[in-house]
Order: sequence, then C-alpha cells, then structure tokens
Amino acid sequence: MEKVLVIGLGMVGYEIVKKYFETGEYKISIASRSESGFFKGVLDKRLVDVTNEQKVQKVIQDINPDFVINTAAMTNVDFCEKEKELAYKANAISVGYIGKACKSTGSTLCHISTDYVFDGEDGNYVETDVINPINYYGFTKAEGERILNEMDYENKSIVRISTPYGFSPVKLNFFTWVLENLKYEKPINVITDQYNTSTNLNNLSEIMIKIQQNDLSGILHFGGSEKLSRYEFALKISEDYNLNSKLISPVKSSELNWVAKRPKDTSLISNLRGVQ
Repeated sequence: MEKVLVIGLGMVGYEIVKKYFETGEYKISIASRSESGFFKGVLDKRLVDVTNEQKVQKVIQDINPDFVINTAAMTNVDFCEKEKELAYKANAISVGYIGKACKSTGSTLCHISTDYVFDGEDGNYVETDVINPINYYGFTKAEGERILNEMDYENKSIVRISTPYGFSPVKLNFFTWVLENLKYEKPINVITDQYNTSTNLNNLSEIMIKIQQNDLSGILHFGGSEKLSRYEFALKISEDYNLNSKLISPVKSSELNWVAKRPKDTSLISNLRGVQ
C-alpha cells in the first residue's frame, strides 16, 4: 500500500485527504499546523509548521512517503500584501524545505500553486506562458515555483489551480458564500470584471490521484471548463439552486476596498481534465 502525505489541512488539503481516504487504497498521513478535529484518531496526523525546516525534514523522513501533496499556503491575498515576510516564508521558503526533504527520501512531490502567478492581461493561460504576478500573494507563489524548479530533482509536479470552490466544512468559499446568502434572501454585491476558471474541489481531489497514478510531472493547469466572471458564476449558482438572482447586484472591482491588486483574467487552459 503506497504511503501518501498531504501537507496542509485547509479547504484543499481536507478534500484531498477525504478523497484518498474514501478509496481505501492508500496509507494516508497528514502534516498540518492546524489542531482541528478533522480525521483525528482516524489517520496519522502530525503537527508541523512548514516554515520550520527541521520539523519539515523530520516529519517527511519519519513517514518516508511515496507521494507528497503540498497544499499548505497563506492564501488571503490582502493579508499577504500587508504581512510580506510571513507570506514569503509560508508560500516560498517552505516549498524549498519540502522539496529538499522529498528529494532526500525519494518521495514524489505535487505542489499546489495558483493562477495568480499571471498578470491577468490575456487569460486562457497555458503552462508555458510567462508568469508575471501583480500582487504579493502571486509573487510568493511564483517564488515557490521557482525554488522548486531550480532543484535538481525530477520527481515533482506543480499544479496551478484557480479559485477552488465546493461544499467544505473547513471554511466558506465564494460558492458557499453566494449560496448561503441567497438561501437566506440576503442581497450581495458581486464583481463583473474579474474572470477565472474556478476549480471544483471534488474534481481537484480526483485529479490528484490521477497525477500520482500516471506519474505526471512538470507544470500542470487544472481549472474549470468554463471561463466566468464572479458575477456570471453567482448567477449560475442562483440558477442551479433555483434561488433569487435579483439579490445579486453587479459591481466593479474598483468599488471594493481591496488592499492588493487583482488580475482581471486568470482563466486556465486545463489539459488535465482529459487524464484518465
């Protein structure tokens, strides 16, 4: 039975662990700074701060996994803009620690990155397009990619995703935020001028297993099949769940008090959807 280590137990990490666990075909371990009760007493769970190199090395060496999925990240875009040192440690330096430890154990690494490494001027990005982040979150994630790519270590993949969404016990996301507000008939403002190919959490967790099974490497994109603005996505949610779309008001991103710039169109072309 292959040993799989998932680092990070946020919304993405939780869903991946759940999917692997449901297969019953893998020995799963979790490394997380969170002391949440998720999977407690069910799976091997280790507390680790990914910005601590010695602890990262120890947990990976102790588990000696066949496959490692790194989902750990600081993803609050505005917080990253204000707390740059913390963001760089969490999203860039830690990736080097994990990559180095995986190399020493011979473990295959799949690192989760983001569409925010692009500037959003073009959209429909493919893996070979030049990255050019416009906010500090995107910069730190791009740095994580660079650090990993510069390692003399072939058994690795970087999967860029786009605004993960779905039903999650871990935290609210755009999908559940829209759904909850509309269900309780609360009006919401949603921006019309930011486009992406949002990544379904369930689909993402399934593709992780396929990446492992097919020994895929290099940079890979995995987003949804349809490019939508946030506003269009909200309307689609209201339609799918038969909720009142009149509660959704269109606004421009310039009307929101964001600290960090957001790219306009980070839609991804995802060939991974065809992987069997």
